[in-house]
Amino acid sequence: MKISVIITNWNGINLLKKNFLNVINTSPEAGEIIVADDASEDKSIGYIKSLQTKYPQIKLITTKTNLGFGKNTNRAVKEAKGELVILLNNDITPEKDYIKNALTHFRNSKVYGVGFSEKGNENWAKIFWKNGYIQYEAGKEILKTHPTGWLSGGGCIIRKDIFQKLGGFDEIYAPFYSEDMDLGYRAWKSGYILLWEPKCVIHHKHESTMSRFSKRFLDYVKERNRLLAVLRNITDPKMIRENKLTMILRVLSGPNYLKIIRAAKKQMKKFPPQIVFPKLTDKEIFRLFQ
Repeated sequence: MKISVIITNWNGINLLKKNFLNVINTSPEAGEIIVADDASEDKSIGYIKSLQTKYPQIKLITTKTNLGFGKNTNRAVKEAKGELVILLNNDITPEKDYIKNALTHFRNSKVYGVGFSEKGNENWAKIFWKNGYIQYEAGKEILKTHPTGWLSGGGCIIRKDIFQKLGGFDEIYAPFYSEDMDLGYRAWKSGYILLWEPKCVIHHKHESTMSRFSKRFLDYVKERNRLLAVLRNITDPKMIRENKLTMILRVLSGPNYLKIIRAAKKQMKKFPPQIVFPKLTDKEIFRLFQ
């Protein structure tokens, strides 16, 4: 199977200099390594161009305006030639055989993708329903392949055709947060399988360019998208009622939550319904992780 690696980047010249050559050296199975630059204003583009002569597998795609993580990734996946696509943040460095150790899982046609194991944080994603929201936490540390609630958009390998069938990352969540959880939920609901593989090791240095945003803005986007994940995905009547009650209680305890509700509903009006092919119910999905 043909394999493409995609690294999303926005003003990440320092991160690219630290990590990009390692990605090239640890990804011999990849026919192309795409840097999807999201309208960087630093020297990122020049740096990647300077490497293309020595490394012809490098492909650079750029945008004139900043699209945000989801839209930029969707665009890059569309241009990728691989049947399997690896998604990496620019602050990720993989270990040897991180691709090889994932490939065996794709013998099962129902496997949508495989999440990589972050060194020092070796946990799969556990999702559950509580207090009117989709909740998540790190699953118990284990040393074997395990189902996972979602695949990190910064460290996984996926089937391109299924990604596109599901419409990729839902751009309603722009500029970031919850896209990968939402896509994972829709994949499970559509009958696909998501796995976490401890043998696919990556190092995540947590130097993301999101640190440039204010904490107030980040908290606002997190809360809005947390609510959107419910409004977009949950169809179980009892869960919907629980969410409505929780929203009322949150408004009563802090009227500022009205801003979150209004912002989420405004987004819902701007974007078309999400793409999903329901085979599992909400309760059946959450039972997978009990």
